Amino acid sequence: MNFISNFLISIDQLGNVLAGGNPDNTISSRIGYYTEKYYPEEKIPFRWRFFRDVIDFTFYPIDGKNHCKEAYFNDAGEEFDPCTSDFVVAILAVFITSSCIIIATILYLLYLLGIVSPKKINRTNKIKKRLRLVEAKLKGVYTELNQYHIQVYNELDEIIEDTQTTLEEIIAKIDGILDLKTRLANFKKAKLSNKNN
Repeated sequence: MNFISNFLISIDQLGNVLAGGNPDNTISSRIGYYTEKYYPEEKIPFRWRFFRDVIDFTFYPIDGKNHCKEAYFNDAGEEFDPCTSDFVVAILAVFITSSCIIIATILYLLYLLGIVSPKKINRTNKIKKRLRLVEAKLKGVYTELNQYHIQVYNELDEIIEDTQTTLEEIIAKIDGILDLKTRLANFKKAKLSNKNN
């Protein structure tokens, strides 16, 4: 199954490259980037909302809701291509609509036969996996900073500040989750203690 999944992802990435995109992104993650990050919700152009809705509908039988959003979450650390030209969007439209008709037909038939079903997302495992990737990348940056003289200029300084801010926000969020977990455990202990007395 991994081979088939990897093969389909590589075709998806090829389609994204043909449409002027980054070879590390799938079409779904690129559309997720435009609809989740690049534009505010009320200003998302019709074409990106249309692509998102078509792709989300197509992959519902195996991925459930929000296929493009989840694809963006998986690729959020990648480089995307803002300000795509209308010509590139036209190529994407042809590729998406033609392939989605075929894929949706197959997936919904399999769904109706009970062979496939929307997957349940284990959010904790997904975040754990992505945090491990971020940790590995940050360790690589740390090693490189220790081995080479790096000239810090304005843009690099801004990126460092943004990274530090994001890390602090993640730490605060995780600390909040851990604190809630501790308080719930203490609440359960107190409740059991009161019950036994």
